[in-house]
Formats: sequence, structure tokens, C-alpha cells
Amino acid sequence: MSWRRELKPINLLLLAGIAFLLLATVRIWWVGGDTPFQGPAAKGPEMPSAPILRDQQPLSAFSAVVAKNLFSQNRSSSTASVAKVQDSLEGRQLLGTMVIGETRAAIIGGKQAGSGRGAAEIEAIYLGEEWNGFKVLEISNDSVTFHGKDGQKTLKFPE
Repeated sequence: MSWRRELKPINLLLLAGIAFLLLATVRIWWVGGDTPFQGPAAKGPEMPSAPILRDQQPLSAFSAVVAKNLFSQNRSSSTASVAKVQDSLEGRQLLGTMVIGETRAAIIGGKQAGSGRGAAEIEAIYLGEEWNGFKVLEISNDSVTFHGKDGQKTLKFPE
């Protein structure tokens, strides 16, 4: 019974404090007690959420963006250039095909009619649309099939 003689009030107070801290720690970590008060600065700024425009509007709504070449010096012109009816696939080559969900697209490049040396035109076309006097019938992994006044024509990747 020698340990009872040495229990002074200060030792009992320290023992009660340690037990209280241990109980509070166990409650917060394992029981998930209430979060301590945090002022308005602890929340951080609210992050706005923007809707995805391609899900809300048809692709035709973005025709002005597609019609302008972003890398051209005269891209700031207010009128979008409309492709002239060409009725020929001569000078055109298939550069790529894309499938995103149910949407199929092809990237076609070639020289513009009457343009100088080195000026190339690159266009994205979609399945079912009219392009240079042709209707896009099919876009596969390695070719694009068009229907024009001369019948069906197929444009394949260059060899």
C-alpha cells in the first residue's frame, strides 16, 4: 500500500487530465465526433461549376469556331468563309478519322482552289453532312465514302 501514500492531489489532477485527453482522442478518431468549429476562412473559395456546352447545343452552333483557322493571321475577320462547291475530290486527302460515341468525323486536307504555294485547308466533316457538293455517306476507320452527282467516291488515307 505504499503507492497510496504517494498519491498527492497534483498527481490525481494530472491523471484525470490524461484520462480526459485519451477519451477525447478515442472519441474523435474512432467514433467520429463533431468537427471542431472552423471559421468562414477555413472553407476555402467556392468552385463554380460550368455546364459542358457540347452536351447542351448542337454542333452547328459552333460553326463560326470551326470555320476560322485559329492559327491564321486573319482569323479575326467577322465573316466566316463559306466553302465553295468544288464537286471534285482532286487534291484532297484523308488525314484522320474520329469516333466519339455515336458521332463519326473525318479530317480532310488539301490545297484551296486558287491559293498560293503552301496554303493548305484542313476541314472536319461529319457523317451525313453536305460538303463541297458531296453528301458524306460513311466514315470508316480508313476511308470516307461520298455521294455526289457522279455517283459514289471514296477517299482513303494517302499511301
